[in-house]
Amino acid sequence: MTSSAVNPRRRTRRILRLFFSLFFGFFLQYARARLTGRRYDFFEDEAANRKRAIKLRKAALEMGGVLIKVGQFLSARVDLLPAEYIEELALLQDEVPAVPFSEIRPILEADLGPLDSAFAHFDQEPVAAASLGQVYHARLSAGEQVAVKVQRPHIDEIVEADLSALRLIIHWLDRYTPVRRRADLPLILREFEDTLRLELDYHAEGHHAERLAILFHDSHSILIPRVYWSHSHGRVLTLQYMTGIKITDFAAIEAEGISRALVAEILLIGYLKQVVEDGFFHADPHPGNLLVRPGPQVVLLDFGMVGDISPTMRNNLRRVFLGVVRHDYDEILSALERLGFIPMRADRSILREALVWTIETFYEMSFAELQAVDPTQVLDRLQDVFYTESVRIPANYAFLGRALGTLSGICTALDPSFQFMTVAEPFARRLLQGRAGLRGTIEQAVTEAGRVARTAYSLPFLTAGALDKVQSGELAFRHELADMVFAVDRVERALRRLFFGLLIAAFLLVGAFFFPTHHQLFGILAFAVCVILLEFVILTFRDRPRRP
Repeated sequence: MTSSAVNPRRRTRRILRLFFSLFFGFFLQYARARLTGRRYDFFEDEAANRKRAIKLRKAALEMGGVLIKVGQFLSARVDLLPAEYIEELALLQDEVPAVPFSEIRPILEADLGPLDSAFAHFDQEPVAAASLGQVYHARLSAGEQVAVKVQRPHIDEIVEADLSALRLIIHWLDRYTPVRRRADLPLILREFEDTLRLELDYHAEGHHAERLAILFHDSHSILIPRVYWSHSHGRVLTLQYMTGIKITDFAAIEAEGISRALVAEILLIGYLKQVVEDGFFHADPHPGNLLVRPGPQVVLLDFGMVGDISPTMRNNLRRVFLGVVRHDYDEILSALERLGFIPMRADRSILREALVWTIETFYEMSFAELQAVDPTQVLDRLQDVFYTESVRIPANYAFLGRALGTLSGICTALDPSFQFMTVAEPFARRLLQGRAGLRGTIEQAVTEAGRVARTAYSLPFLTAGALDKVQSGELAFRHELADMVFAVDRVERALRRLFFGLLIAAFLLVGAFFFPTHHQLFGILAFAVCVILLEFVILTFRDRPRRP
């Protein structure tokens, strides 16, 4: 990758040439297969996919900039690309060539002044090179060891030129219905642009590091480096220099007597906390950004790419997580629908079947066993369901999915026998205990009451439909309809009693909470509502249904 002055038009033309050469190569193979009467499967054409993936990786390394970021992003989209692309593009995490220090020094001195005045010592060989910047080891005058992150020359111009080319490609691809049905490419591109620009904002990255440090302030297992704002400005960010073993250097980890299984557990618990509890997570956990220390401790590095989850989204992600642990499939489906994975018109019974099969099949498997599963068997079972019901991953979950996919790969490599549920179940119990207490009890009572109410409301309609089907069938069943109606009526009444019982309990708890305080009026009102509900229950359910 050259660092001379950027020619935006030339970069745009090169990217478009690369894309169309890859596309037309694919199209010719597809057309040749169809003309000869054969079926062409993109995911089964291993040789051609490997060839195209290598070409894309080499072009990304040569040109640098956004192309490397695109490759890194696509390397986690197992839902979009075959394994050959995933394997080749994953190499971009560690293959980025460094820019000579002679081109980096002017940037440092433009932002911080003369290098000899700003630092007592500065190593000119980078300790890490990424697509947008490089990291150097230095020492401040007070003796602190620091890591200095510097943006690459002309990176702003390169990013804008590359994004311009990507917009043209996405606009062209989005015109085709099969592509549009598989992924919302314009939305993915918008999120990609936002994240990329945020990575170029070192001021924001410093604040991301500080926010994560606050979230993990009481943790002895997850460490976040300190930010030195006195030596951070514009295109330069200075952080505490953190030493440790690269998380994929298993020989060194074992030589230090560190349990690899425990490191995997710490890493997974740390991410569950970030995603399910805090709603703010480190979104780029590739091996270069994770160090291991004796203890064991895990050090997080590079905070340019983060995810900020809204309270509503976090609540529904928590519902999915707890639903999986408790095998509550209706709760999972409801949360996935609110998260945007399932369209309103989808057949929930078909999706529930697919969900039950997936969780029951893979629930107790280790990460290594999951990776050994033949994906074609899973696709054969689920792809028709996903396609007909239009299930897809919304764009705003792409980076969360990428982070969790990378994380599962690292945990598997650390400990092939590692099981997600051995960590998830205790974490879920702590999560539920954390929500215990009066407020948690009231929330749970209201949630359960709502669920019972929905069931009670829908039961008569489901019953009527079932009876219509029986009545339109064989006449031999008709003499049993009266007994069925009686039984259903009793079940419905029992559900309604349970619903009102939960409501009364909830208001009793509220009244008991407020009555001894200075807000007695709220307590009195809550008790009054209890009395009204109790009277209503007595009047409504006084008569028992009689058997016809």
